[in-house]
Amino acid sequence: MAERTVIAISDGPVTRLGQLVLAGELDDGEPIMPSTLRVLDAYVLSVLIDGEGNYRDADGRNERIRPGAHTITPPRFPHTYGTDPGERWTELFVVFTGPLFDALGHLAGAGPRYPVPAPSIEALRTVLRSPPRNRRVAEHQLLALADWLIDTDDTVESPDVSPEIMDAMGRLGDDLSATTDLATVAAAAGLSYDTFRRRFTAQVGQTPAAFRNEHRLHAAATLLRLTDLTHREIARTLGFADEFHLSRRFRAHFGVAPRNYRRT
Repeated sequence: MAERTVIAISDGPVTRLGQLVLAGELDDGEPIMPSTLRVLDAYVLSVLIDGEGNYRDADGRNERIRPGAHTITPPRFPHTYGTDPGERWTELFVVFTGPLFDALGHLAGAGPRYPVPAPSIEALRTVLRSPPRNRRVAEHQLLALADWLIDTDDTVESPDVSPEIMDAMGRLGDDLSATTDLATVAAAAGLSYDTFRRRFTAQVGQTPAAFRNEHRLHAAATLLRLTDLTHREIARTLGFADEFHLSRRFRAHFGVAPRNYRRT
């Protein structure tokens, strides 16, 4: 596959909450990073999706990073990361700044982390997919990013959730269009569907279908805030039968119709 860097956002509006400086995705490529430590005046988030590499910083941390690594560095902290020469990886990256993120204390700690369960990559893509059309939308986008980042602080594996259910949570959280059959997710976990559904519900507190639908509805809320997509287009994107089906599910979950939610 040829190297491809997709930039979703560059130099977003400066708002009272902060700024989304840069966001994009490197698809099966070699990141362009200095061999010496670099210093940026912003937070940096890199989510490693595929491939491996190395991380090094001014605190003497020097380690191998693998898929699932959420590497976060605060402003003005010397660091570098990347693949070995000639190696390639796929990463989603975001550069951002502002008082909203300063208030998230766990972002002050630099380096790779492996949150469990990992926040949905597709949810992050949804947040970053479109450049904001005005400052109000930019602030909603920053709030959505901050909400996503809160889940990167959960780095301690719960003893009540088994590894196969953790993996299934990641699969379902990313399946925003609901195209994957739940029996397929169960099979990937090495379980029959009935056993999978029973264990998932006991350990997570929701059925697999309810867990996935909650993530889809939160993605719908994000698209209503951040884009000009019609309700029909959002329903199609997220795998709902039509805009009326989406509206019924949205109202039941949030207590407000999508049209009224978009106006708030």
